[in-house]
Amino acid sequence: MSPLATTEDKAIAAINAAEAMAISNLQMVRELKSLIPKPFDNLIDAAIQTNTVGIETVAKAERGAVRTVSKAARASRKNLSKALKEANARLRKKNGQLKKGKTQADVMRLAQRLKKKM
Repeated sequence: MSPLATTEDKAIAAINAAEAMAISNLQMVRELKSLIPKPFDNLIDAAIQTNTVGIETVAKAERGAVRTVSKAARASRKNLSKALKEANARLRKKNGQLKKGKTQADVMRLAQRLKKKM
Protein backbone atom coordinates (compact mmCIF):
# COMPACT_ATOMS: atom_id res chain seq x y z
CA MET A 1 0.00 0.00 0.00
CA SER A 2 1.56 3.26 -1.07
CA PRO A 3 1.59 6.21 1.33
CA LEU A 4 -0.38 8.19 -1.26
CA ALA A 5 -3.31 5.73 -1.28
CA THR A 6 -6.67 7.34 -0.68
CA THR A 7 -8.85 6.53 2.30
CA GLU A 8 -11.23 4.71 -0.04
CA ASP A 9 -8.40 2.52 -1.34
CA LYS A 10 -7.32 1.74 2.21
CA ALA A 11 -10.88 0.83 3.22
CA ILE A 12 -11.30 -1.51 0.26
CA ALA A 13 -7.91 -3.10 0.98
CA ALA A 14 -8.96 -3.70 4.59
CA ILE A 15 -12.24 -5.29 3.45
CA ASN A 16 -10.37 -7.52 1.00
CA ALA A 17 -7.91 -8.58 3.73
CA ALA A 18 -10.74 -9.40 6.15
CA GLU A 19 -12.51 -11.42 3.47
CA ALA A 20 -9.33 -13.34 2.62
CA MET A 21 -8.67 -14.09 6.29
CA ALA A 22 -12.22 -15.34 6.88
CA ILE A 23 -12.06 -17.59 3.81
CA SER A 24 -8.65 -18.94 4.86
CA ASN A 25 -10.15 -19.79 8.25
CA LEU A 26 -12.83 -21.79 6.44
CA GLN A 27 -10.12 -23.57 4.43
CA MET A 28 -8.46 -24.53 7.71
CA VAL A 29 -11.76 -25.97 8.98
CA ARG A 30 -12.07 -27.90 5.71
CA GLU A 31 -8.59 -29.39 6.23
CA LEU A 32 -9.35 -30.31 9.84
CA LYS A 33 -12.60 -31.99 8.82
CA SER A 34 -10.93 -35.40 9.06
CA LEU A 35 -10.89 -35.03 12.86
CA ILE A 36 -14.67 -34.74 13.00
CA PRO A 37 -16.77 -37.94 13.16
CA LYS A 38 -18.12 -39.18 9.79
CA PRO A 39 -21.84 -38.57 10.42
CA PHE A 40 -21.17 -34.83 10.63
CA ASP A 41 -19.23 -34.55 7.33
CA ASN A 42 -22.26 -33.40 5.37
CA LEU A 43 -23.11 -30.78 7.99
CA ILE A 44 -19.57 -29.41 7.92
CA ASP A 45 -19.58 -29.13 4.12
CA ALA A 46 -22.92 -27.33 4.16
CA ALA A 47 -21.76 -24.97 6.92
CA ILE A 48 -18.52 -24.15 5.07
CA GLN A 49 -20.42 -23.48 1.85
CA THR A 50 -22.97 -21.27 3.62
CA ASN A 51 -20.29 -19.31 5.46
CA THR A 52 -18.27 -18.80 2.29
CA VAL A 53 -21.28 -17.38 0.48
CA GLY A 54 -22.10 -15.20 3.49
CA ILE A 55 -18.56 -13.84 3.74
CA GLU A 56 -18.44 -13.01 0.02
CA THR A 57 -21.86 -11.32 0.17
CA VAL A 58 -20.93 -9.16 3.15
CA ALA A 59 -17.57 -8.19 1.63
CA LYS A 60 -19.25 -7.23 -1.66
CA ALA A 61 -21.81 -5.08 0.19
CA GLU A 62 -19.09 -3.39 2.24
CA ARG A 63 -16.99 -2.65 -0.86
CA GLY A 64 -20.09 -1.10 -2.44
CA ALA A 65 -20.68 1.07 0.62
CA VAL A 66 -17.25 2.71 0.39
CA ARG A 67 -17.89 6.12 -1.07
CA THR A 68 -15.42 8.06 -3.12
CA VAL A 69 -14.93 11.64 -2.01
CA SER A 70 -14.95 14.31 -4.67
CA LYS A 71 -12.02 16.64 -5.19
CA ALA A 72 -14.19 19.62 -4.20
CA ALA A 73 -15.21 17.95 -0.92
CA ARG A 74 -11.58 17.22 -0.03
CA ALA A 75 -10.63 20.83 -0.78
CA SER A 76 -13.55 22.10 1.30
CA ARG A 77 -12.49 19.95 4.26
CA LYS A 78 -8.92 21.15 4.01
CA ASN A 79 -10.04 24.78 3.90
CA LEU A 80 -12.37 24.27 6.87
CA SER A 81 -9.49 22.73 8.81
CA LYS A 82 -7.32 25.79 8.14
CA ALA A 83 -10.22 28.11 8.98
CA LEU A 84 -10.86 26.32 12.28
CA LYS A 85 -7.23 26.75 13.29
CA GLU A 86 -7.45 30.45 12.53
CA ALA A 87 -10.83 30.87 14.30
CA ASN A 88 -9.58 29.04 17.39
CA ALA A 89 -6.45 31.20 17.45
CA ARG A 90 -8.57 34.35 17.34
CA LEU A 91 -11.24 33.35 19.87
CA ARG A 92 -9.20 31.49 22.49
CA LYS A 93 -6.79 32.64 25.16
CA LYS A 94 -3.23 31.35 25.38
CA ASN A 95 -4.30 28.77 27.97
CA GLY A 96 -6.89 27.33 25.53
CA GLN A 97 -10.04 28.69 27.16
CA LEU A 98 -12.56 30.58 25.07
CA LYS A 99 -12.45 34.34 25.50
CA LYS A 100 -15.15 35.89 27.67
CA GLY A 101 -18.55 35.86 25.98
CA LYS A 102 -17.49 33.50 23.18
CA THR A 103 -18.85 30.00 22.60
CA GLN A 104 -17.89 27.08 20.39
CA ALA A 105 -20.73 28.17 18.10
CA ASP A 106 -18.92 31.49 17.61
CA VAL A 107 -15.77 29.58 16.68
CA MET A 108 -17.62 27.53 14.08
CA ARG A 109 -19.44 30.56 12.65
CA LEU A 110 -16.14 32.42 12.27
CA ALA A 111 -14.52 29.35 10.71
CA GLN A 112 -17.33 29.03 8.17
CA ARG A 113 -16.99 32.72 7.33
CA LEU A 114 -13.22 32.39 6.91
CA LYS A 115 -13.65 29.27 4.77
CA LYS A 116 -15.99 31.15 2.45
CA LYS A 117 -13.27 33.78 1.89
CA MET A 118 -10.70 31.15 0.90
